[in-house]
Amino acid sequence: MRQDDVAADLRDRFLGDGFLFPDYADYSFANVPNTILSLFDAPTHRTLPNDVFAGVETDVENVVVVLVDGFGYEQWARDQHKHGFLDSLTEQGTVTPLTSTYPSETSAAITTVSTGTQPVEHGLLGWFQYYEELSEVLLTLPFSTLDGEYAPEKFDGLDGRFLFSPPEQTVYERAREVGVTPTVVMPERISRSEHSKLAMAGADVSGYGDLAHMGRLVRKTLESAAGPSYTYAYVPHVDGVSHQHGTKSPEYEKMVSKVTGHIQRELVERVAPEVAANTLLVVTADHGHLDTDPETNVDLDTIDGLGEHLKRGPDGEPIPAVGSGRNLQFHVRERHVESLRELLEAKLDMLTFDREEYTARGLFGDRDPSAHFEAHAPDLVAVPRNKLVWYDDGELDQIGSHGGLTPDEMLCPFAICRLSDLQ
Repeated sequence: MRQDDVAADLRDRFLGDGFLFPDYADYSFANVPNTILSLFDAPTHRTLPNDVFAGVETDVENVVVVLVDGFGYEQWARDQHKHGFLDSLTEQGTVTPLTSTYPSETSAAITTVSTGTQPVEHGLLGWFQYYEELSEVLLTLPFSTLDGEYAPEKFDGLDGRFLFSPPEQTVYERAREVGVTPTVVMPERISRSEHSKLAMAGADVSGYGDLAHMGRLVRKTLESAAGPSYTYAYVPHVDGVSHQHGTKSPEYEKMVSKVTGHIQRELVERVAPEVAANTLLVVTADHGHLDTDPETNVDLDTIDGLGEHLKRGPDGEPIPAVGSGRNLQFHVRERHVESLRELLEAKLDMLTFDREEYTARGLFGDRDPSAHFEAHAPDLVAVPRNKLVWYDDGELDQIGSHGGLTPDEMLCPFAICRLSDLQ
């Protein structure tokens, strides 16, 4: 069952002029981690509405969450019948649309899924973020400078706690407190990153090489579990292909088929039946994709006068926009916010928020802001309607994009089913 009525309700309540705002109170990706913990009767904060479990028995010992980065709800609904695994999961289980965090970016949302905190709490607000303490823009998840230098090497002693504000306990540490063994299965190349070490604290982390290896690791983790277990598998492949080729390309279709096929073969078909009967499978995503046109994407350097409104670094140069090309965040000179807003809105079709406005809307979350957020929050946020707006550093050649507030970017699936019902 696919709950398109929930998608319609979210549009009715949160869609304005083509922009869909987060529903942090109910159908929010930010509520997924606490919902998973609630299945183990762990103390939790806010969870998803109960109808996400409609028709699915949840009395199990094992929960597997497979997060397919960049595979939004609109893509699921469009592509479901092309892929047997998606069709079967929709028919045998329940697929509910959720709104992503803002920004609808991997860096923010992936931090949320492991910490259980919103962007306003953890303070990781985009792929690019300005750290005044370093007078430097960093690529957050790679933890590197714009010229590719690894930040802990350039700034001796820097660790992941500089990137974002971790909670007292991660989701995995909370799981262990109630006797649940947490395992994270993720690509080997990022499994030992500073972000992963901090965000995945408390979990047994297993790195994989290819998608078949990912499926085998999840299956073996389930079959070797000596008690209640929570396995989280992160799959970035669809997102990567979508950026390069868009979500209507043969390359995209091939990758979705490859990802879903390996889940079907390595997990669904080969896991022991007695284990499948005691396992819930959740397939979700952190965001979807909006296909843009590289021919009409906009280079920020072509907007005359932009730099004169921006704060300066110690070198006297303007601090560039951060966030991403669908989630532009500006650090603005005193008394220049309105002037910058007028300039941007005159040149581009976009929605803008000053700090008071995005705080009042709860754009980054509806909880109390952390000190880390307050220290790094932008003075002005700009969300383009349907273009990628960035610097000419290769980003403008992307087709699939995300970070903004269109339904394509903001709606993501929460699909749940007993594993045995798929066999």
